[in-house]
Amino acid sequence: MVAGRGVEPRVQASVVTTNSSAAITGPANSFNEEDVGATIQHSGLVGGTGTILSVQSGTAATLAANANPGGTASATITGKADQYGFTGWSPETDAESETYVVTVGGVGSPSRLTDAVTPVYASHRRVKG
Repeated sequence: MVAGRGVEPRVQASVVTTNSSAAITGPANSFNEEDVGATIQHSGLVGGTGTILSVQSGTAATLAANANPGGTASATITGKADQYGFTGWSPETDAESETYVVTVGGVGSPSRLTDAVTPVYASHRRVKG
């Protein structure tokens, strides 16, 4: 499993925050599209913790709130538990995360998943009457 996908944290060195700015930067491959909504711990953030609002590139992202006091430090990025909608499963590669398909009885995707414990087929049962 790749660190940072699902709930596995990863540490990224030399991440830069600027006081009173939501911009955050780092070396090449610091951020990826799966980081949106992830928690980030960095000494330049209020209380040491923030949320990644968007990712512009592998070196630039935007926080949900402005940094304070700002600075350069290692950051720990922890992915979202519900990132892929399946408890206990995380793709091994970015390519795999873009290609999985959920099917119900071999026929298309379900209209919605209700929660982590209700089986997908439960919303597609027929009621005898």
